[in-house]
Parts: sequence; C-alpha cells; structure tokens
Amino acid sequence: MRDVDSYHDIFAARGKQYHRAMREWPEARREELELLPQWLNLGDGEVLVDAPAGGGYLARHLSPGVRYIAVDPVEEFYRCCPGDEGRDRFHCSLDAISLPDDTVDAVVSLAGLHHEADPAAIFAEFFRVLRPGGRLGLAEVAADSAPARFLNGFVDAHSSLGHDGHFFDERVIGLLETVGLVDVSLDSVPLEWRFADLAGMATFARALFGMDRAGNEQIIDGVERILGTRTLSDGGVAMHWELLVVTASKPDPLIGRMA
Repeated sequence: MRDVDSYHDIFAARGKQYHRAMREWPEARREELELLPQWLNLGDGEVLVDAPAGGGYLARHLSPGVRYIAVDPVEEFYRCCPGDEGRDRFHCSLDAISLPDDTVDAVVSLAGLHHEADPAAIFAEFFRVLRPGGRLGLAEVAADSAPARFLNGFVDAHSSLGHDGHFFDERVIGLLETVGLVDVSLDSVPLEWRFADLAGMATFARALFGMDRAGNEQIIDGVERILGTRTLSDGGVAMHWELLVVTASKPDPLIGRMA
C-alpha cells in the first residue's frame, strides 16, 4: 500500500508538474474543460463552485457573467487559481468548504474525486453549499473504461507515485441520493485531448500524470494501445478520452409546495 493516495497528498507531491503541463498546453483539454459548464447551461449572474479546481483551469471557459469560485486543498494549486474581479478562491478541504449554506447556483467537479476515499462526505458538502434548486455536475473516469485501465495500469506502472484511482460507476447514484440530491443522471461522454504532434502528447501526459519512469516512445505506445489516437486534418493528433458525466440537483421546497 502506497503512503501517497489522497488528492491532497498526490498533488502536493506533483502539482507543479501538473500545472506546468496545463500552462504549456492550455488548449489540449479544451473539450473536457468546456464539458460541465455546457452540460449545466451556466448563465450570467450565476455563482459556480469548482472543487477541486486544480489551478483554476475551468475559469477561462466560462461566460464572463458567471461568478467563479475555485476550491482546492493543495497550496500549489490554490496559488495558481484566479482571484481577481468576479473570481474567488478558497484554500480548504473539499468536505469543509469556506462558504455559508445555500450559497451557490452550481457546483462542478472535474476528474479529481477518484483520489478521495470518502466521496459521500464531499457530496454532502456540495449539497450544503448549493442553494435550493442548485445543480451539481461531476465528470469522472468511469470504472472499467479505457481511461481507468490507462491510469490504474499504465500510469501506475510508470510513475514513482503510482496511480490508484477509485473510479465511478452506477453506485454514485445512491451516494448522491443519500445526501439529498435528486434527478441524478449518468452519461458516458467520449472526448479528445488535442496536440500538435505525438511528442507533445507524450510530454504533456508525462507531466500531467507524473510518469517519471517512462520515455516518450513508451508513453506513445501506451496511449495508442490502450486509449487510441487519430490524426487531425491539420496534421495534429487527438488522444481519445472518456468521462462519466453525473448531474443532479438540490430540491427546492418552494417549487415542491407550488406543484
């Protein structure tokens, strides 16, 4: 059993590498970063919590009228999150967010919760900060998917920190309903990460996933064998990816009484 396992511990150890990858290839995961804002149909004037936010990468993919609040327990990521006009940041635990009850219109969480041993406690905190009628959007690696095999197999074997993700399946529905969320839905969504060439893809993946035990050729082989790639019309390369999108909402008692 490895000592490094939680989101906080993993990214306290390799957050700088992860952030460097996201800074140097800001467009690689555009499709993924745009996914949840589009899925929840975020509108001007709404308040959004992004938890865990990493370096606040989602913020640049939002409408300017959405107030963005980044939440992350890792100091390195917190310092990178935007905190200017209309955008706030909190350095706190995911199960103890520094916001009052019934505060925000939406909460999103992109591919960070598979490192948490007790997601139910985090879901309860998301429920607490959502206003009645507020929406939750999660996008996570699905159990038994190609990305799950890549992360817990290939990345695990080629990173000195390893990778032991607890990926999502239909059981997440019960966890969300137990904390009080309703209208839970699950959808598998295919995505692509895009790069100018295979070398850029491999360098990005090494930094993002901390694969300090693999060279470019090994990473390219692993990606093509497990995930697959395709050549783009401009000569670039797209790496196949896939996430399970989970949406839910907090009941609004007023609407219930009016029905």
